[in-house]
Amino acid sequence: MYNEIEEKALKYFKGDYNCSQAVLRTILEEKGAYFDQAPFVTASYGGGIVGRGEICGVVSGAIMAIGVLNGQLFDDIIDVKMKTRDDTIEFYKIFQEKFRHSTCYGLIGIDPNDPDAKQRASEEGRYKENCPKFVVEAVNIVLDFFKK
Repeated sequence: MYNEIEEKALKYFKGDYNCSQAVLRTILEEKGAYFDQAPFVTASYGGGIVGRGEICGVVSGAIMAIGVLNGQLFDDIIDVKMKTRDDTIEFYKIFQEKFRHSTCYGLIGIDPNDPDAKQRASEEGRYKENCPKFVVEAVNIVLDFFKK
């Protein structure tokens, strides 16, 4: 069902890495851009930034990977910013067309005003069922951008 790269991302995610770390590490490894501190950069982005349900960690990790990879393609910081901005807009478009949201709460279907919603979602298995799909899709979208 999953290809080798997707399996790698899921192995990281099901292991010690949060969703953001799994996405960033997988993409950077696949493109030969991995650096030892990468997992530390994304350590607090899981669960929508420290579990707050905000921007999904998958999205954050993907956007960070886009920036790192564009940084290898361009020497000028303005060029990196502009290309990363354009790629990020395209990433959002593709990701949201597929999943309709980019926040953790939106993707999992949690009411942010309900203090017990996260617990119920966890008990119902919504994270376990859905988050791996988000991880795989984010990795694939970004790697498609950098197929060269």
